[in-house]
Amino acid sequence: MTETIETDVVVVGGGPCGSTVATLVAGQGHRVVLLEKERFPRYQIGESLLPSTVQGICRLLGVSDELEAAGFPLKRGGTFRWGVNPEPWTFAFGISPKFAGTASTAYQVERMKFDQILLDNARRKGVDVREEHAVNDVLEEDGRVCGVTCTDASGVRREIRAKYVVDASGNTSRIHVKVGGKRQYSEFFRNIALFGYFLGGKRMPEPVSGNILAVAFEHGWFWYIPLSDELTSVGVVLHRTRWSASAATASAR
Repeated sequence: MTETIETDVVVVGGGPCGSTVATLVAGQGHRVVLLEKERFPRYQIGESLLPSTVQGICRLLGVSDELEAAGFPLKRGGTFRWGVNPEPWTFAFGISPKFAGTASTAYQVERMKFDQILLDNARRKGVDVREEHAVNDVLEEDGRVCGVTCTDASGVRREIRAKYVVDASGNTSRIHVKVGGKRQYSEFFRNIALFGYFLGGKRMPEPVSGNILAVAFEHGWFWYIPLSDELTSVGVVLHRTRWSASAATASAR
């Protein structure tokens, strides 16, 4: 027998987008069920935040103190070796009057820790968070979506019926296909990245030691992101055609 659960909003995906919308909606007094297919903490790439996220959205969510206590590197801006000038140049968020004073910084974060903070906060704010619940399909009645079906880690199947369904399951989502949606990706951004985490990487001098460093070269660009005093994310981004050419050259050798 399939269990049926009635709610106001069902959110698919427990990453920053899903946990944020679930928390904000629950804060308005609505019943929210959040379905996440994995068990947190789980690895996820994407570590460099902006002031509008940290000083704006995270304050609305009520997690500012937790983020500060987590000890994430403070990000004051970015440092680039980009363009015709071979010397690195730096910009600071604080140069904008909209990000003056304490609003002029962000964090570099380990997503495993950051996402866990946001998901736990959603629980505390009244969201019914259900991890290891994989969404299988959408429910439709009278021409509109009215919920989803899901299966938990033990194989129990459930119907979650709701007034609204939010798909926050990321770029690998297939939910939109179920309702006739189609994604069109910009060819300019259809790139490939190769990255890894390294211990003991050097740091730029203060006050920019927590900045992201981005370095362009002829066929792409590198990132260098400090995630803690010891841990650094390093990656290279290439267009798919250039990556294929590089791989073919390497194979020939």
